[in-house]
Amino acid sequence: MLKVRLEYVHPWTNHAGMYLARERGLYAEKGIDPEFTSGDFFRGDPAYLLARGECDIALVRLNQLLFHQQGEASLISVAVMNQCQIGGIITNASTGIRRFRDLEGKRVCIPMGVKRLYTELEQAVTKDGGDFSKVIAIDPGEWEPDIRSVERGKFDAFINVAWWEPFQGSQPFDQVVTLPFDSIDVAPHHSYYLSVRREFLDRNPQLVRDFLDATTRGYAMVREDPEAAVAALQPALCHIDPDVLSASLDAVMPSWYDREGHWGTADLRMVRSYTQWMGEHGHLSVPLDAAMAAIDGGCVSNALLPWSMDPVPKRLALPDVG
Repeated sequence: MLKVRLEYVHPWTNHAGMYLARERGLYAEKGIDPEFTSGDFFRGDPAYLLARGECDIALVRLNQLLFHQQGEASLISVAVMNQCQIGGIITNASTGIRRFRDLEGKRVCIPMGVKRLYTELEQAVTKDGGDFSKVIAIDPGEWEPDIRSVERGKFDAFINVAWWEPFQGSQPFDQVVTLPFDSIDVAPHHSYYLSVRREFLDRNPQLVRDFLDATTRGYAMVREDPEAAVAALQPALCHIDPDVLSASLDAVMPSWYDREGHWGTADLRMVRSYTQWMGEHGHLSVPLDAAMAAIDGGCVSNALLPWSMDPVPKRLALPDVG
C-alpha cells in the first residue's frame, strides 16, 4: 500500500484526478495500491509526517518543503497541484464588494491569523487603490470559515480557497463573489507540491514515475469526463451535495494544467520569485539564501513527469547524509 497524505483535513475537488485514477484502475495497472489519507495536524502537518516516514507521498506547501531539507529525510517535489495560488477573498453580492479596494470599512476574516495572508491582503488592497488601514481584519482562531459566515453576518468577507468554500452556502452560486489574489498579481505561486522523501525516491524511482504517470492520466480524464470525477469523489465526500462538487470542480479544474495542457509542471521561475517574496516579507521558514540553495539544488523537480526531458535528480551521496 502506498500512503498518500492530502494537504487538508479532508479531501476536496483538487484531488479529483487521483480519485478518478484510482477508480479507473490506473494505479492498479502499475501495481500501486494508494491510500489517500487526511485529518488533523495533531501529529504534525503533512510535511512533518512525510519527513518522519509516516506516509510515502504528501501534498505540502513550498515553505514546508524548504524547511525539510536534511539529508535522506529531505523532501523533493516531483509535481505541483496547481499552476496558481488557490486563495483569495470570498464574499457574496449582497455586501457590495466587487474589488479589493471595496474592502475598506469591511470585516475581513483571515483564517488563523496567517501573517502571509495578511501581507497578501494588504498588498492587494493597496495595489487596487484602497486604504488598507480602513480594513477590519479579524482572526477567528482555529476555525476556517466558509460562505455561511458571510450569510449569517459574522464577516463581510473572508480569505480561503476560492474554489471550495464559496460553494458551501445556501444562496445560488451566482451570488458568490471571489477575488483571487492572482487576479491582481499579488505573490503568484503554486499552491501545493506533491512531494516524497529523497531516500524514498532513490530506492523507488520507477514507483514514483508510475504514480505520476497514473495521476497525470487521471487529471486528463477529469477534463474529459467531469461527471465521472464527481462520482469518484462522492464516496469520500458523501456529506457534500453533488452540485457543490460540480461547481467546485469547474472552478478548480483550469488551475491544474500548464500552457501545454500538462498536469504537474512546476514553473521554477515562479518558485524562485515566490520564495524571494516570502523572504522579503519575513514569511520564510529558513534563511533566504538556504531556501534558494535548496531550489538550485533540485528540491523542486519536473524530471519524473511523463513528458519531461529534465535530468533525473542524482542519488543522495552518503557523505551528504552525514
